[in-house]
This record gives sequence, C-alpha cells and structure tokens, in this order.
Amino acid sequence: MHNTKNTEPRRRWLKAAAAGAALGCLPVLTGLARAQPAPASARPAANERWIVTNSYVADIVVALGGAPWIVAVGGGSDHITELKGVPRLPGFRQTSAEPMLSVSPNRVLVTSEWTVPQTLDQLRSAGVAVDVLDAEQTAAGVERRIRAVARLMGRVAQGEELVARFRREMADVAAQIARLPRKPKALFVLAGGARPTLVGGKGSNVAALLELAGAHNVAHGVEGFKAMSTEAMIEAAPEFILTNQDGTTPVDGVPVALQAPGARDTPAGKAGRLITIPGQYLQGMGILTPQGIRLLARQLHPNFS
Repeated sequence: MHNTKNTEPRRRWLKAAAAGAALGCLPVLTGLARAQPAPASARPAANERWIVTNSYVADIVVALGGAPWIVAVGGGSDHITELKGVPRLPGFRQTSAEPMLSVSPNRVLVTSEWTVPQTLDQLRSAGVAVDVLDAEQTAAGVERRIRAVARLMGRVAQGEELVARFRREMADVAAQIARLPRKPKALFVLAGGARPTLVGGKGSNVAALLELAGAHNVAHGVEGFKAMSTEAMIEAAPEFILTNQDGTTPVDGVPVALQAPGARDTPAGKAGRLITIPGQYLQGMGILTPQGIRLLARQLHPNFS
C-alpha cells in the first residue's frame, strides 16, 4: 500500500529542492579528491570536521572563525574566499549520505527546509552529529541561527558580538528605507535550468528581501515558491521583476524570467525592468542580508544611495 503520510513531506521537499537548484545552491559535489585538509596549525584541538549545507549558515561559521573546520559546504558559497577549494555538496536530493560521509565529517549543520529524514538518519547511524537549525527567513531567525552556531562552536561571546553587529547594520539600512517616498510593486521570479518558472511568496527569503528593500511583494497570496498563472501575473502588475542570475539569460532574445506566463504583459515586462543581485544574497537571510538590501534598494529606488 502506498504510504501518503511519508510521501507528502518528500514531495514538499522535492519542490523546495527544485527551487534551490535554480538559485544555484545545489551544484554537483566536486573536489573531494583534490581538497586538502586544513594545516594542523589551523585546526581546532578537537579536530572538528563540519559539513554546512547552506551558504548563509556557512557565512556565520566563517565569521566566527570556523572556516578551517568546514570540509564540505552547500552550493552558492563561491563568495566565501575562506572556503575556496572546499568541496561543494549537491544538497539532499541524493537518497544516500555516502557523498557526505566520504569527507569524514563529525558534524553536519542543516536548516529545516532541506531536511530529508532518511539521509539524516544515515548520518546519525554513522556517528555524525546532525544539527537542524531554524530556517525562518526573518531578522530574528538570523539572530537565532547565529546564536545556535556560536553555541555549537563554543564561541557564545563572539556570537553575541556578531548578533549586535548584524542588528546595527539592519537598523541602519531600515532607517534609510523608511525615508523612501513610495513602495514600488515587485515580484521575484525564479527561472532557468529548464525548470518551470516560480514566484517567491510568503515565507520565502526573496519575498522578505523585497519588503526589506522598500518594495511591495505582489506575490503576497502565494506560499513559498509556486507557479503563477498568466491572469494572476497580469493582475499583480509588478513594476520590477527580481530574478536569479539564470533568469537573465536570453532565450530567443527574451530573458528566461520574462518568459514566465504573463510576465511580458506586466509594467515590469513592458519597461524591461528585470533586475538581479549576486546569488549569495538570494540564498537565504543571513549576516550578508543588510548588504543585499542596499544593492536591491539601489535598483528599486532611483534616489537611494
């Protein structure tokens, strides 16, 4: 008998994984044979060997001095110079933990939206500690992740310093955004990789990013990443369409993101207001989010500096 109770969480995860893949966070695992371990002098006394599946969590680990601990990392981490040459993971689409176990980790950090119970069970059975972090895409969620990572690293004081810095940076950019005269209507379209185009709705990091940058996210009726009909797209009438880098790639002369149903008939499509920012700001909310807000706001608001 088909077990729908077990299948539904898997189906939800596959949808999220497909969205993440198009954002560039699920590249093929590479460099396992070539990667060199950190010099003995750079390793902590306990010889920690961590896998971090999300780039926005890896940012926190590195900021707290844990780069030498990381032996494999999720995709979308190319901006972290301290992790150059560290193997990249394909995410949890695999049905086995063997690719992760091949780098001999003693701890794996994942966030709740990428959890696949079977894989995590395999890791735990192999004696690997697995920590599932809160994935809430809010500033409060970022602070919780910083504190959780700091506790695991035994660097609570440094974690509080990082929380305070993040809070100051968020407050500074929020004060600038608050002075803007209006909120343009905007929408995130995830496109590329021969996948159906999806929009980022409530609960997604990209929806939060648009709102924080002083835009009104017109996909407010959508939960997570979902397809939008032609009629809904035209009715939403975004003035700007934010997309991932792949979404800007032209196919038959039209960027992939603007080939979403109805996109070319929106104010954004007619005016060619298709915008993007570097992928590290689109992976999830983290300590780089204040920079991402500024970069996005400069494209949404002509007088923002």
